[in-house]
Amino acid sequence: MSFSLGMILAVFMIGVLMLLVEIFVTGFGIFGVLGIGAVLASLIMAGATVGQVGLAVGLAVFLSLAAGFWAYRRIKSNQSLLWRGLILTDSTSSEKGYLSHQDKEQLRGKVGISLTQLRPAGTIEIDGNRVDAVTEGNFINSGEQVVVQDVTHGRVIVRVQKTKEESLT
Repeated sequence: MSFSLGMILAVFMIGVLMLLVEIFVTGFGIFGVLGIGAVLASLIMAGATVGQVGLAVGLAVFLSLAAGFWAYRRIKSNQSLLWRGLILTDSTSSEKGYLSHQDKEQLRGKVGISLTQLRPAGTIEIDGNRVDAVTEGNFINSGEQVVVQDVTHGRVIVRVQKTKEESLT
């Protein structure tokens, strides 16, 4: 059975397009399987004898592996401008000044006033600055005096400031 050159090229191009679609579509991989099948079908259609088909399939596998190895080396060495734009190589370490939160250790032990209800999170004011804070689990009304008990990972933990009469009893 012989096929026209146009038919063989059309099946081959459909296979290549399906493989390109597989790169951008997430899922099962049906486009990749169909693409590989179409490319192999076009190679089989192009071959007149079993030897020619084997040679064509072997050549296709070799070229695919060579292209994959080249792409892998290119990505690994990060030489391509295309891949430099896609792969983040900068690090955001604290040594370079990147911090996930402001250091609030200086607030430990300071007294402030709750601006909002803390149930358990809310806002307090210390030395004229608004600070997000959480309680140890208790409800605190707005307008109450609070003291900063602990600061861990940028999280300010407060409790109600006891008056002298309360602390004596």
